[in-house]
Amino acid sequence: MICREHEGNLVMIKQHDHGQLSGKLAEHFRSEQVPEPARRTEVLRAICNHDRGWIDLDETPFWNDAEGAPYTFIDFPIVPKLTFYAKGLDEIESDSPYGALLCSLHYERLIEVSGEDQPELTLYLEREEERRGRIRRDLEQSAPIGEAELYYDTKLLQFCDDLSLYMALNEPGSPKSEEHPWWKDGFSGSEDFGFTEGRVITAEWKDANTLMLDPFPFTESFEIALPMRNVPKSKVEADGIARAYRDAPEQIYKISLTVKS
Repeated sequence: MICREHEGNLVMIKQHDHGQLSGKLAEHFRSEQVPEPARRTEVLRAICNHDRGWIDLDETPFWNDAEGAPYTFIDFPIVPKLTFYAKGLDEIESDSPYGALLCSLHYERLIEVSGEDQPELTLYLEREEERRGRIRRDLEQSAPIGEAELYYDTKLLQFCDDLSLYMALNEPGSPKSEEHPWWKDGFSGSEDFGFTEGRVITAEWKDANTLMLDPFPFTESFEIALPMRNVPKSKVEADGIARAYRDAPEQIYKISLTVKS
């Protein structure tokens, strides 16, 4: 679950909804940067489903007593989180081995960035290294993918994931000074896209429904829809997080992405 506070409410967004939004962003990415047609569909499907391991976990949110807030993807207990990471990757691999390779590499990067070091993580990383090795060997026999293509595809997943999270974790319309610290220097790795000429892509809210990006990474301006629930904190205190979340109607927040003026 992705969660932030706003005017007495908990704004709660399912991980898989955020993941599907990442896929929509990838669909609109600059045409000259999109993977060749032979693997385009597979890459877009992987980006769209990269967080599907959270589907079951997000059906009923859990309360973190220590933080006085719902557990999120950031602080969710490591053992069940890794179990569902692996479950999601198994499901992706059954549909697209190359997609599972991309998503496995993506999760490895997230773990490295987190700096966590626990025995459960070591075991998870070892198993995922075995998965990736097996997939690479199989692809060498059937559909070889070059290292440059693999690097690009993982960067595309990383950027679309980051931008989708940016829209979920930042209050729409908030000033640059209040931007989430993860992106205060822009989107890491975006400087590797050819059209940026070595510049890091940055984002800034023009207003509560318009997000500006520079350099602009898409073929044209477009609108996206982000499902979310506004859960009153008073309702959580009275009925508990599970019921309060269940009773909150799903809302669709629309955001236009455009060139920075």
